[in-house]
Amino acid sequence: MDVNQKRLKSLADQTDSAFELYKQHPASEDYAQAYEEAKSALDEYMVKIRLSMQQKGKRS
Repeated sequence: MDVNQKRLKSLADQTDSAFELYKQHPASEDYAQAYEEAKSALDEYMVKIRLSMQQKGKRS
């Protein structure tokens, strides 16, 4: 597994864990914030990967 796949898996796992905690404690602002932060980190990384792939596609 390359570095990008490991990072993506790590971010997905963090998002899943944060979501599970938030589901168990829906009234908690801390868990809601942790989930939003994890989700944002995953979204940002996905954008970065997509842009990188587009750049590689333009070079071909």
